[in-house]
Amino acid sequence: MTTLRFYGGVNEIGGNQILLDDGSTRVWLDFGMPFSRVGKYFAEFLQPRKCSGIGDLLEFGLLPDLRGLYREDYERRVREPSPKAYNAVFLTHAHADHSAYVHFLRGDLPVYASEVSKQILKALEETAHTGFAEFLTMKRAFEVTSKKGGGAKKLYGRGAEFPRSFDVIKKSVTIGDIEVEALPVNHSLPGVCAYLIHTPDGSLVYTGDFRFHGRGGDLTREFMKRAANAKPDVMLCEGTRISEKGDITEAELEHQISAEMRGVRGLVVANYPIRDIDRMNSFLEAASENGRKLVVNPRQAFLLKLLEGTGCDAPRFEDVCVFLPRKEWGVIDDPAYPPEIMRQDYEYWEQEFLSSPNSMTAKDLRSDPSSYVFRCDFFELKNLIDIRPPEGSIYIRSVTEPFDEEMEIDKQKADEWLKHFSLFPYRQIHCSGHAPGPELEEFVREVAPRRLFPVHTEHPELFVGLASEVQEQIQRGKAYEI
Repeated sequence: MTTLRFYGGVNEIGGNQILLDDGSTRVWLDFGMPFSRVGKYFAEFLQPRKCSGIGDLLEFGLLPDLRGLYREDYERRVREPSPKAYNAVFLTHAHADHSAYVHFLRGDLPVYASEVSKQILKALEETAHTGFAEFLTMKRAFEVTSKKGGGAKKLYGRGAEFPRSFDVIKKSVTIGDIEVEALPVNHSLPGVCAYLIHTPDGSLVYTGDFRFHGRGGDLTREFMKRAANAKPDVMLCEGTRISEKGDITEAELEHQISAEMRGVRGLVVANYPIRDIDRMNSFLEAASENGRKLVVNPRQAFLLKLLEGTGCDAPRFEDVCVFLPRKEWGVIDDPAYPPEIMRQDYEYWEQEFLSSPNSMTAKDLRSDPSSYVFRCDFFELKNLIDIRPPEGSIYIRSVTEPFDEEMEIDKQKADEWLKHFSLFPYRQIHCSGHAPGPELEEFVREVAPRRLFPVHTEHPELFVGLASEVQEQIQRGKAYEI
């Protein structure tokens, strides 16, 4: 008997943690952070304690309380670890609400994802400031080693590192009696896969997150065709925007932002999601149409470097400029300090950009603002003090509107910064990475599953009537037969 258990993504957007179990093989479909539930207990300056391992997250039900799933060094902080009890994890993509809690999983539990997703997770791991970003390389915690000359010390750094079992899925993988076929789809992040899964008791489609427009929209159409031909017994369908009618497409967005840039005398300042390569391409094309160059931050530049050779439709590193902000001592533009002191202001992964011919500083942007589009998110607003956008500059906001109290507070602060630098009011031009209601209805009816489980949605009731059997109310942790 093959069953599904849902531990996240139920009556919430994101946080997908879905267990598929055929009695001999147990695989997870995504293992993400449930943002809405996490936000009830934690905030930017109130985070789970690393010293508790998995304890703080188990306390509030943010991780499923299961044995044989978690890394032993963390589990040992709350109980005696158990032998491995699961066979694999399949990630649809590298957004945090689908992948962030991989950090807590056992290192010998194989994780599968696309090559692009692997590189995005590598970029996150290398550049993150959080202590919970061990996706490809793990670090043994709470271990003691000997000091030279006697005594003991904490094990840390390179000596604590070991690789996680992480594999790239290209077409399909068979784990026990379960075959998992990866099918690419379009979303607001590259490298996204949906899965067509064959079990001893029937076939299953797991959509992950998807949309039909954008530069990879044809991938989603092909996935819909393949899913329909499979005549699945069960489908797990995301429903983020099931209650919405639609918005502009990525192509229309690019046209609108290009029009906004036209005739601007000063600097174009823009905010778009840091790893949304489709959106980066849209701003790059719009900038080029208006005789400007797109300026990205070192994190985005590092990601572009990692994506080279993956087949991802990302801008070439040479086609963008890299902004080097003042950090630490802030001596990037000060000739009084030698280069080795300047290098020490930056992380190891940033240092390669210090000598890149396409790198630039605030001084460069001040000298010729009409030649650039400067990508600037909430945490980079402080750089405007150094750049000082001249009269005639504009700000284009291309991110989602706030959907919780913390985001609303951040937006209010951002607005004050923009007012201070005469970039307010600004133009909001954004489109979603999720399919709206009419397209979700078309998708479900085309695939025509026997049984439908709406996930990643706050409105599962709106799926009723789209399939012969809709599991409108899903209970967290309950077993559902396929």
